[in-house]
Amino acid sequence: MASKGTNKAIEALQRRHEAERAALKAATDAGAAVRLAQERRAAELARLDEVVADAERGVDVALAVLASLMAPDIAAVLTEETPARVRLGQQRASVDDVSARVGELTDGAPVVRRRGRPRGSGRPASGADSAGVTRSVGGEGASGAVTVAASPAVSAGAPPSDGR
Repeated sequence: MASKGTNKAIEALQRRHEAERAALKAATDAGAAVRLAQERRAAELARLDEVVADAERGVDVALAVLASLMAPDIAAVLTEETPARVRLGQQRASVDDVSARVGELTDGAPVVRRRGRPRGSGRPASGADSAGVTRSVGGEGASGAVTVAASPAVSAGAPPSDGR
């Protein structure tokens, strides 16, 4: 037979063990809840990242289509984007997607974009007539002026020939 003091010590030890087991269970349950919440957050972030990526792909295609129909700088101004963002959209967008969308918007009509002005669209030089021939440039001659005839190709915007 154990003494009363021993019995009380054993009961106290049993209560302490039960409290420890309850605390251990609470800690493991809380840890499991945290891990579950972290897994759910990771899954939700992955889903949201995919939604954002899809939206960015859509913006890239839309910007590339707009830039292919008009000048990229004008597209940037109209969409309130930077020209760099428009260029990035043009680089990242699928050529097939852009071509398909442009075809839908233009009913299959080809989009012709030219860089710069076509040849011969510039203003004639001062002192030139409609054929592009300069009548006088100054200097000496019978009338005190030198008459210079320019070839129509040079006045129409073709580069001058060096004879090569």
